[in-house]
Amino acid sequence: MRLRLCLFMLILLPVAAGVHAWLFCSENLPVLFKEAMARLKAAGMRNPVVDVRFFDISVSGEAPDPPARQQALAAMRSLVPLRMKPGADNIYVVASLTAKQDKNTLTLSGWFPNAAEIKNVQRLLGELRPDLVIKTDALRAAPEVRWPVGQKPPLTASSPLLKPIIDSLRVPAELHIAAKPGAIVLSGLLPDTALKEELVAALTEVAGTREVDPAALKASSHVLPAAFAKPELLAAFVKSFFSFPAPRALDILSDGVPHLSGYATRQLESTWLTLLRPVTGATKVEAKFTLVPSPYHFPGYQIQSKLAPETVGPLHETLRGSAVVFDAGAVLIPPQEQTRLAILAPTLLAAGPALGLVIGAHPDPAGAEKLEKDLGKARAEAVLSFLVHQGVPATEIHAEVFEPVPPGSPAAPAVPRSVEILIK
Repeated sequence: MRLRLCLFMLILLPVAAGVHAWLFCSENLPVLFKEAMARLKAAGMRNPVVDVRFFDISVSGEAPDPPARQQALAAMRSLVPLRMKPGADNIYVVASLTAKQDKNTLTLSGWFPNAAEIKNVQRLLGELRPDLVIKTDALRAAPEVRWPVGQKPPLTASSPLLKPIIDSLRVPAELHIAAKPGAIVLSGLLPDTALKEELVAALTEVAGTREVDPAALKASSHVLPAAFAKPELLAAFVKSFFSFPAPRALDILSDGVPHLSGYATRQLESTWLTLLRPVTGATKVEAKFTLVPSPYHFPGYQIQSKLAPETVGPLHETLRGSAVVFDAGAVLIPPQEQTRLAILAPTLLAAGPALGLVIGAHPDPAGAEKLEKDLGKARAEAVLSFLVHQGVPATEIHAEVFEPVPPGSPAAPAVPRSVEILIK
């Protein structure tokens, strides 16, 4: 009896094990499979694949980043009674790269397989946009990251991972040049390094004692082509415009419209606009000039006299209020003005011919242009002739007619129809 019972149990045991296995596979495994899929999706897995074979489980798919991958693996290892053997983990992370720009700072984030490629991307973007600060603190490397299909290092400007970012970083050209008393400062973005060098060379030629500072002017092939970026033509204008004293500025914005500001005579304004026309074409130039009668009236004009500064300074102050006023339509010096000139003559004579004088007439802006110019020339020559007769040397002294300045302008003479004596 006992032997029969043992034989029966031996026969029943495999059957019971088979039934248990069948029940586990048909009822428990589907539940465990669903739980595994849910845990992977909760960890952020994309396209997860789960293969459960009795108590063994293998998983594959794409994790958004290494922390999510670790979360997914931890979730699988804690799913009892299943077990994940070595090599059953096929979860990977695809390299990613995103960029966010805030003013002049570009912040990169994402994951790369190695740190060397992070430095390569930083260098590449820095060359294309040298005006930006490239931050890579949020761009990290991990060995479980792999390149997308078809992508191989080193990354280039045409790489699929970089191209969208690079395309978004293309910017229009801009140019800003500001002349201050001690420096000429350049800034902006140019599409050509040779053009930048040409502008710096032109400004250096006329800067004199002023410093030319091009540190904030960047050039890159990633800057969009600009109509104003014309070699030689732009440099010719810049050389002429900035050869005169500060303050003055040239600003060409991303819309291509040039903005000029500073001091000018009418003739210089016309000259500069003529030089700028081939550069800008039909684009209208926005010019805001303070008109002055002559270059001698520019703020910051450096007196060219060969006399010592300690001699020129007092003479300059003496001549500041020495304008000779004429009657309307007259070219003869009024008696009271002759007296003033006679008193002034010995001072000019004592300075000698090295002083260098300009006798300039201010025409009446309300009168006819040609008539006022003729009157001005005659008045200036009358003052020059009077001074020469008083013994002032005729060398290094000449008469001219200044340009009319609209009434109310900061540089307008106090009295029209006057002749001013200036040191060159």
